[in-house]
Amino acid sequence: MSDHFVSEAVYLTDPDGLGIEVYADRPRSSWRAVERQLAMATEPLDVPSLLAEAGESAWDGAPAGTRIGHVHLYVRDIDQAAAFYHDGLGLDKVVWNYPGALFLSAGGYHHHLGTNTWAAGAALSTDDDARLIEWEIVLPSNADVAGVAESLEKGGFAVKRDGGDVVARDPWGTQLRVVASSGQ
Repeated sequence: MSDHFVSEAVYLTDPDGLGIEVYADRPRSSWRAVERQLAMATEPLDVPSLLAEAGESAWDGAPAGTRIGHVHLYVRDIDQAAAFYHDGLGLDKVVWNYPGALFLSAGGYHHHLGTNTWAAGAALSTDDDARLIEWEIVLPSNADVAGVAESLEKGGFAVKRDGGDVVARDPWGTQLRVVASSGQ
């Protein structure tokens, strides 16, 4: 359980050993920047305060509107992750001095993607492992998707076009699909 300044988080492990972070964002107005980076940390979570906020209400499932806010990927090299996800894909760097990690986002969010080297030395996933098969980024238009394809190719990354979608693999084999929301 952690207080990240921008959110409060509880961590779980699923039956396959994959990590899940359940978190609630703090209001953006409370987020702060230090030397152009969003201030994030891993501090102990104030559990008594969190439980007091819940009051006597019983858990009845995730609230309506609950969604996946971000994904963390284990990578072997932060600079290579930056080359693919920042330079190629165009995500903004929001925190780059957190030990062994790079946090990226779009639209000023604290992070849509965390890349980290915290599993240094671990073998790459195989078809026999529980793993992320593919994840998707939705952009406003087909022109935006084409721009990402061009940027990734310029960075030396292989891109496959699948209808209007663009499919690419990061340097560790994790597949990303980039699609347009509007079909325009």
